[in-house]
Amino acid sequence: MSPVDGDASPEAQPEAQPDPLPDAPNGAPDDALMLATAPWFAARPAPDTELVHVVFFGPFTPAQGAPIVGAAIAALAGDPRFTFTVIGGGPEHAVARALAAPNAWVTWRAWVPAHDLPDLVARHDVCLGIFGTSGEALSFVPTEVYQAAAAGCAVITSDTAPQRAAFADAAVLVPAGDPEQIAIALRKLADDPDELTRLRRAARARARERFVNPTPHSLVRG
Repeated sequence: MSPVDGDASPEAQPEAQPDPLPDAPNGAPDDALMLATAPWFAARPAPDTELVHVVFFGPFTPAQGAPIVGAAIAALAGDPRFTFTVIGGGPEHAVARALAAPNAWVTWRAWVPAHDLPDLVARHDVCLGIFGTSGEALSFVPTEVYQAAAAGCAVITSDTAPQRAAFADAAVLVPAGDPEQIAIALRKLADDPDELTRLRRAARARARERFVNPTPHSLVRG
């Protein structure tokens, strides 16, 4: 087995950019967010395998915390249980890629067309969410987190009030800005396949509760 291709950078292989996605300031769904998430429920979640396939996608803004993800990927360089796919581009792409460089098991891809993204993300077991430490980063639930949950990925994201309210025990919440805690969370999931399976199902159920058949309770909790 050899490392996955790490040469598909946004600069080398430009691809179509999707329309900007709405975020949920307090975790409560609105019409635009529901429309952005709806197609992801049709994606077929990945089957369980011995490897843990991890995906991270988004605009690489400071709020998203891509360098923190890059450092977490580097921390797992010696663990053969993981492969990573990083999708997107933006102001912190170069820094994130440089930090992740010690780990050869990473595929770097430019942003893909919006209609292809749900199936691509659904082929992964875990999605990494948002990890920035700014006031903005602590104040919203990114659309990408809801979409990955709808596609059947387990979610690891920062422990902020909006994300805690939106997902509770249906996601793994770690301190914002801490790459080592991301790595620890991933190792725990690799050690416990049953918990990984539970989280994948719980995340999809939580997304379905909020977007497919939202109840007054689910709307208020956000």
